[in-house]
Amino acid sequence: MYDPQVVRISLEPYFLHQEQLIGLLGTERAAFALERTSRSISLPVATPHALAAALAEALPALGIGELQKVLHERTLHVGQVVGIEQAFNFRRARERDRTGDKPVDFHARLNTDENVTISGTFNSSRLVVQSAAGNLSGRRPAYIIGTVTAWDGVNLELRPAFAGVRSLIEDEELAVYGIASKRRVYPDEVDQFAGADFHRPANQNDLHALLATSEEAVKNAFASIIGEPYVPKDWGGEKSDLYSSRLRIHGRQVSTAWLFKGPGFPRPMTVKALGKNGDQIVRLFSEPAELLVLQHCHAVTSAVINMMETYAHDPRNPRKYMILDGFDTAQILGSHGALNRPEQSVAINDRQRQPPA
Repeated sequence: MYDPQVVRISLEPYFLHQEQLIGLLGTERAAFALERTSRSISLPVATPHALAAALAEALPALGIGELQKVLHERTLHVGQVVGIEQAFNFRRARERDRTGDKPVDFHARLNTDENVTISGTFNSSRLVVQSAAGNLSGRRPAYIIGTVTAWDGVNLELRPAFAGVRSLIEDEELAVYGIASKRRVYPDEVDQFAGADFHRPANQNDLHALLATSEEAVKNAFASIIGEPYVPKDWGGEKSDLYSSRLRIHGRQVSTAWLFKGPGFPRPMTVKALGKNGDQIVRLFSEPAELLVLQHCHAVTSAVINMMETYAHDPRNPRKYMILDGFDTAQILGSHGALNRPEQSVAINDRQRQPPA
């Protein structure tokens, strides 16, 4: 069941630097969390879990930005505390072991910009439990909160205070079974798109027909499909191309803001294609909508999807997003007879050439 209301953020710690985390939280907030936990459980592992829970609760107020978002908006600086969620390569650096220090190195190319490399080191002696080592070895996805210690425009170094798993919990009953909400909504969840067969192989004629369809025509077609009667004219200062509360997902009415990219960019969408410095994503997520929709007439690169995912995870205002690439768009428009297929045009022209009976 779709529900855009996020109940809470949950953090499962693998690595946690207690002193740094207490510094982030503030002594009063940290002391309250530890006192609350000590009254209910006395196991040693309770302390890092209590601090992680306090951090999760405080994230919206702490102003810890997503690294990809901060970089994208060009506000990153050394000394800033950021969070990043993506896959990293972890390696236990045994050759540098010292008493009390068992370093683990991590590095990755930023999933929204492969020209940026992230790296850092943490002390595996501070793992919450020893079994966490398996989750921080090899190539693994992780959510890391840390301080930027170096940044030269290409290479970025982080000093982590937390590494683990972040979940956005919408359904507490499902959370008991470890099922967290995903930020991405897929088109087959939309009631108005029920007639489209997203499992059918792509029809090249339909994809070519889509590339010959103007962005304005696509926007008007989607407005008609979702039942939105008010379609604004394009102008330079808009935050989105279409805003509507007519979309329904599993029977629930959802407010949406749409960004359309037509045949003016007939190739895979990149972040750079989304306005100057990719600021169209920034403007899209500034709309007061529950679901942000990005539509394109061609493929959408993983960097764009990762950027949408990053903005959707903003702890101060988490949202849902949907990507409609050329295939999705062709299937939806075709199922509603809104795609001007070449064979349709030929048939119409043939009828027009026939003499009247």
